[in-house]
Amino acid sequence: MHKVTLPAYIHAEGLPSFLGLIGQSISDKDIVVDFGPLRRVSPAGMVSLVATVKRWQREGHRVFFDNMEACAITGYLQRMDLFNTCGLKLPEKFVRHESAGRFVPVRKLEYPVENLGNEMAACVAPGGDDLGHPMESLYDLTWYVLTEVANNTRQHSGGLGFASAQVISSTGLVRIAIADNGKGILQSFRDAGFGWARNLDDAGAINRALEPFVSSKGSPTNEGVGLTLVAGLARQTKAWLLIVSGKARLTMGNNGNIRSEALPNGAEYKGTLLAMTIPQKTVKDFAALLTVAKSEAGLLRSPGLTGNFET
Repeated sequence: MHKVTLPAYIHAEGLPSFLGLIGQSISDKDIVVDFGPLRRVSPAGMVSLVATVKRWQREGHRVFFDNMEACAITGYLQRMDLFNTCGLKLPEKFVRHESAGRFVPVRKLEYPVENLGNEMAACVAPGGDDLGHPMESLYDLTWYVLTEVANNTRQHSGGLGFASAQVISSTGLVRIAIADNGKGILQSFRDAGFGWARNLDDAGAINRALEPFVSSKGSPTNEGVGLTLVAGLARQTKAWLLIVSGKARLTMGNNGNIRSEALPNGAEYKGTLLAMTIPQKTVKDFAALLTVAKSEAGLLRSPGLTGNFET
C-alpha cells in the first residue's frame, strides 16, 4: 500500500512540491490519500489532484481516501465536488447554497465545451452574459480561457481534463484552473512527428506551445494560437499565469515577465496544468484585450493596431 499524505497548504509556492508528491511513480496496487493535514487548497491543487486520482484509477490502482473527519475543510471539498468527481459519495452535513459569484465546483471537461464555458463564466461573473452588464468582460474572458484550454486538452492530451474556479471577493481576484492527466506538452509534440521536439525538454516544449501557429496536430494549420492568446490576455490583464507540464513550469507575473524552470526536487506532473489568477478590476473591454493579444502575437495584418489599451 502506498500512502500519499497531503500537506497543509496546496497553493502558491507550495503547489510545485505537491505536484511532485502526486507525480511520483507508484508500483503498489492500493493508494491511500490522507486528507488529515489539509487546511487550504487552491483550484489548481484540486483539479490536479482529481486528474491524478483518475489517472491512478485508469492505471488499475485502487484509491482510498482517509482521515476526512480530521480534515478542516472536508465540507468545502464536498461543496467543490472533489470527492464526487473522484467517485466517492460522502454524506453531506450541510445545505448547499448558490455558488454563483463565489466558486465553480470541480467539473470534468465535456465536449463540446461551450456549455461548460457558459456555466463556469456564469459562476465567476453572474449576469455577465447580458450585453452591457458590468461583468460582461470577465464573463467573456473566463469563457474564452476555459474553452481554449479545454479544446487543447481534447485535441492533444489524450487524457481527461478537469476545471474549477474561485472568486476571492475580499481581494477582487478570480482563480481559474484546468488540469488534465494526459501525455503532456512535450510528448504531444513528439507524437506529432516534429523533429525539433526530439531535443526539447519540458520547459522548452511549454515555451514552444506559447508561440503562435505551433500545434501538435502535426500538419500545416492556422491553429495553435490558443495558449498564445491566453498568455497574451494574462499579460494584458496583469494576471498571474502558471503552466506546468512534465518536469517544468512556466510562470508569468503580473508584470508580464515570464520565467521557465524545472519543478523543484525532480518533481513531475504527468499531464498539463494551467492556472490563472486575474484581478477583476483589470478586465475591461474584452474585445479590445483580445485584439491587443492578437496584434502582439502577429495574428493581425492591420498596421494600425500597434497601440496599447489601458486596462
